[in-house]
Parts: sequence; structure tokens; C-alpha cells
Amino acid sequence: MAKIEVRCPVCTKWENIEISDDATANTTKGLLAVNIEAGMICDHTFIAYVDKNLTVRDCLIADFEIEVSSSPETEDGIANVAESINHDLIRLNIPEILMASIFKAIFSGKNVIIISDDEFIASHIIQFFKYAMQNLFHNDIITMSKAEFKNSNDQYENHIVFDKIEVIQDRYNTVDPKTLLIEKSIARKFLEEYNLVTGLIILRNEIQKAFEFSKTLSEFIKDADEKALTAKILNNHIKEVYNEKIQINYLNFLLNILKQYFNLVLPDIKGLQNFLRVF
Repeated sequence: MAKIEVRCPVCTKWENIEISDDATANTTKGLLAVNIEAGMICDHTFIAYVDKNLTVRDCLIADFEIEVSSSPETEDGIANVAESINHDLIRLNIPEILMASIFKAIFSGKNVIIISDDEFIASHIIQFFKYAMQNLFHNDIITMSKAEFKNSNDQYENHIVFDKIEVIQDRYNTVDPKTLLIEKSIARKFLEEYNLVTGLIILRNEIQKAFEFSKTLSEFIKDADEKALTAKILNNHIKEVYNEKIQINYLNFLLNILKQYFNLVLPDIKGLQNFLRVF
């Protein structure tokens, strides 16, 4: 039996968990999903993703995980998509700041144009972002050459346009580098992962988490007494539903999704630091 050190993503308690020596034998394409039941480490239930070297790559609350090794079809599906995406090409052409900025635009409900004169690179970029969004965030993401954009930019005046790492069109000043803390964190988790399949699994989990958490908050805010809403109340609701405590920066990130993507009119919420600057 092999031992792996697993840390709870909720309370940070850790323990050495035993798994069979051959448990990761079939994980060359991705990760082994290890179910951590309540009582094994702490009172929380979550999933630890372990690679073939018995290294824990990520731990996620079970409510919103994308099942991997327990569902060979899912893992094979991700591996098949990964074959159509050049990992090195994405890393070279979509650095952290650009990826985070595009995520910001998508989470804010804005359509995106990425300037690229290379059709091969462009096809990989589009495939990557569409797969990452997994039909949760429905935005128009297209690529075009500089000449094409120059000749038709009046048709795309509401799109956010990126040329390399520069934002060359952003009518509503949506992409502010000072407000990309969470988006950078999401991008970094993918870019620092040496295995593309592993990176895609982690990235898709982060995207799904943002979508599910924001939808949950949307329903809660609609039904709540507006006068009584505070950041603490919203945090507690997320903790009750998903058994996860979120920080104020992540709450601001979710509220931005509610306002910009879901077009929810937000009431005054007490206890939000720098809330107005986020928008």
C-alpha cells in the first residue's frame, strides 16, 4: 500500500491516506479520483486528484467535481479533446495575463475577439476556451486577422478585442488588471500543470465551481430580504450548500458574475471590501 498526504480544501486538516500500489496504473492520461469520506481526515467529504507519481494535484468539494477516473468515458473524452489541443502552443500564445483577461471578459458576459493571423494557432485557442467553458458560460469567442478586424470592426463594437496581451478594444472598461486576482489564480492552475489532461480537469472544475456558486448566490439573493444581506450571510450560505468557506475576493468575483453575466441587479451588501471598485 502507498501513502499519500491529503489536505482538506475546507479546513486544511491533513492526513496520510493509503491507496493500493497499482491504483494509479491506468492514470497515464490523467488523474485518479480518490473519494475522501467524512471521518477519514475531518468532517468534510471531498475528492483528491492523484497523478501517476502519487502526487495530489488538487482537492475539490464533491458537490461540483467533474468525475474522472471513476468514469473512464469521461477521462477518455477529456484525453481525446486534449489530443486536438497543443499544450505548448496554448502556453506560448496565451500567457497568464491574457488568459485571465479573457476569463474576466467571459465571466462578465462579454463577447471576445482574439486577433491572430495564424489560422492553426487560432483553431487551437478557440477549441481550448470553448472546451474550458463546457457549455456553462455561453459567449461568442472568435479569432480573426488584423486585416479582417480593421475592415469590419464596426460590426464588433461591443466585443472585447485582444491582440497578443494587449486589450485594444474594451468599450465598457471591463478588463481591469487590478481586478483579475481570481482569474489569474484560475489561469495559473492550468498553466503550471505539466500534463494537459490534468490541467483541463482542474480548469474545468474551477469554471464549474464559479458557475455553480454564482447561480446558488443568485437564487439566494432573489429570495432574501435585501435589507438584511451582508457578505457574511452570503459566505455562510455558500458554506451551508457546498461546505466550503470562501474569501471576500472570491465573493466579489462571484458577485461580478451575477451582475455582469446574469444581469442581476444587486442590492446593497454590507461588508464587501472595495466592492464598488470591482465593477
